[in-house]
Amino acid sequence: MKFSSIEKQAVISLMVGIIEADSWIDDEEIEFAQEVLDAIECTEEDFELGQDMPLLPALVTIKNLTEEQKDAVTDVITATIVADRIITAEEAEVFDYVSELTGIDRILDKVKVKDVKKEK
Repeated sequence: MKFSSIEKQAVISLMVGIIEADSWIDDEEIEFAQEVLDAIECTEEDFELGQDMPLLPALVTIKNLTEEQKDAVTDVITATIVADRIITAEEAEVFDYVSELTGIDRILDKVKVKDVKKEK
């Protein structure tokens, strides 16, 4: 999936927010974050700017992504939450907030509908 520099920074901002949400940063979360950075071809500058990007501009950027890009971001966010194999209330709260404000929740609803249809 291709992202512009500002879109990469927004993804990084969200990842950092989720990783830091429970005030505990696990080695597995760091390893996963590095895999994501490599996958989206993140530069050092993108990483540094993304870490410093406030949540509001990150949310606006994610909200304006294509459905396909939002789907990829949803995968990244959900995988970030479970990277350390523990889902905390703080991480779930950040995810709910992010998904509702960016429209990702509608993508998740579509996925649930598809899964239900496959089961029948």
